[in-house]
Amino acid sequence: MTGVYLLLVVAHVLLFAYWLGADWGVYVTSRYVADPKLSLDERRRFLQAAFRIDLLPRISFTMLLPVGVQIAAYYGAWPFHAAFIPAVWVFALAWMILNVAGYLRAGTPAGDRIRGWDQRIRVVMAPVLVGTGLWSISTGYPVAPLFIALKITVFGIMIIVGLVLRAIMKNWAVGFRRLATEGPSEAIDVLFQGSLKRARFIAYFMWSLSAVMAVLGIVKPA
Repeated sequence: MTGVYLLLVVAHVLLFAYWLGADWGVYVTSRYVADPKLSLDERRRFLQAAFRIDLLPRISFTMLLPVGVQIAAYYGAWPFHAAFIPAVWVFALAWMILNVAGYLRAGTPAGDRIRGWDQRIRVVMAPVLVGTGLWSISTGYPVAPLFIALKITVFGIMIIVGLVLRAIMKNWAVGFRRLATEGPSEAIDVLFQGSLKRARFIAYFMWSLSAVMAVLGIVKPA
């Protein structure tokens, strides 16, 4: 059991690192997407690069869920039916495959539908996780260990923050359509720069939450 637990912890740390590191890559690349000094083709290339880099954070984020649930089982966190943990693994693997399929079908109607399904999954998961975490913090059930209940809450909040970030960055799709039809203009530059400025603060908040998750996992407050 100890060997499996250690492997899960290593996997958890690696997934966390791959998610955070690649997410920084997306952030840095996005600055060039919004740079009005670059040509439309150059900005599109940076956007494509950001999209490709973003696949790794998506995969890592989805797999953090089952690995975290499996680790929490060693602390007696899930007083549910024995099928609960396998069901979480099946769900997470299906969710990961959905994200990869969305990446492979990007720019097609099928890709748009897949991204819509991913969006709906996140909209449902966020309140479920936050609600479960807060209820467990206040009552000790269904998750008794406090640090796990706190991590569940923070993870749900991170999904909400990610949804907010997606909503902000939708302006870029509008901006590129306008660039293609209208050509460069100050109004379009303001659209890109305004979205990037708002996204920057959201990204900092997301990374702060990831730091909270790391501290909770190490300190394990009772």
